Amino acid sequence: MANVAQKYAQALFDVALKAEVLTQVYDELTEIHTAVRNEKNLLGTMDYEPKITANERRDMVAQVFQGVHPYLMNTLKVIATQRNFRLLPEIYRAFEESYYAFHGLADAYVESAASLSDEELEQVKRALLDRTGLKDLNLHSTVNPELIGGVRVKIGTKVYDGSIQNDLNQLVKQFSRVY
Repeated sequence: MANVAQKYAQALFDVALKAEVLTQVYDELTEIHTAVRNEKNLLGTMDYEPKITANERRDMVAQVFQGVHPYLMNTLKVIATQRNFRLLPEIYRAFEESYYAFHGLADAYVESAASLSDEELEQVKRALLDRTGLKDLNLHSTVNPELIGGVRVKIGTKVYDGSIQNDLNQLVKQFSRVY
């Protein structure tokens, strides 16, 4: 189903980009995602309810999402008509991934042994931007005392580990090779 969600997201992304309304569509889709992200079971129930006709699904979408950009509205109507409304969270993630890639953005998950100040987070962000070549990062900071010191950052599938725990693990590996 991820492939189907990717196709919906890519079609919406392409049309929004071409019409130069990409940010507006992204913002509205984000708002919709935030509102329904915990309702996947309800969305699935709507998909599988045989008594709701395709026209009723389209009308329901038009009423609930009134005021969104027409491209987004059309996409939502197609999704509902095809009984794929339960895929909305995956569609959002795929759209967001394309949006972030287009704008050189990424989410960075920063773990540190102690809470970092805003200034320290800004230093980490600048260092990561220099290293990755991205234009901007959305930092998500958490405290993980097991790191002992330093930071560990995950951006997509890449992990940058500058923690003392990682250094200790590397030393253990080196010593095990010697003995």
